[in-house]
Amino acid sequence: MKWKVVLDKLKKIKLTRLIILLFFIISNTFAWFIYATKIDNDISVHVKSWNVIFEAGENQITEPVDLIVGDIYPGMTNYTYEIDAYNNSEVSATLSYEILEANVLGTEYVSTIGRAARGEEANASDLTSSQLETLLANDFPFSITFNISNTIISKDDGKETYTLSVVWPYEQDDDEADTYWGTRAAYFKESNPDSPSISIKAKITITQNEAG
Repeated sequence: MKWKVVLDKLKKIKLTRLIILLFFIISNTFAWFIYATKIDNDISVHVKSWNVIFEAGENQITEPVDLIVGDIYPGMTNYTYEIDAYNNSEVSATLSYEILEANVLGTEYVSTIGRAARGEEANASDLTSSQLETLLANDFPFSITFNISNTIISKDDGKETYTLSVVWPYEQDDDEADTYWGTRAAYFKESNPDSPSISIKAKITITQNEAG
């Protein structure tokens, strides 16, 4: 009789444990379902569109950009080359650029990032993009500059412009430099009639802003 009572109690304990176990399984499964559904809902919310176009004149372009300047000489008409960036997205963006390489009258300059883009090992003479930009702007009697009208381009049909400028005034304080570089420019063009006096390869970047 006592054994029967003990067995009955054991059966009740096992049944209780089974019920508790099933309860936890069902609860956890339900909780996982709610969590998974919530995550799915978060993922399926509206994704803001991202549509950017680069254009030079009427031509759509891709990066990197090759910028070509024909003839240069003292007193030349100021040269400008513009690239428009259109942002047709629902978020604002940040504009930037890096100069990969430049060739000025047959002398090549390569930045560290330009060397990497070529898949080549860096040379000790390689400059950073910023250093190369400074060199092009200041180390000649002519200045080669690359600017952005605004580093932030607004959403919904925003537009900003990248501009390459080459300026070589006829009269400057350094006549010796004008004479040297003017002669060199003429000789280069005579020796290389089909080559541009200046060519620059630049990487233009537009990055989506999280805040919009």
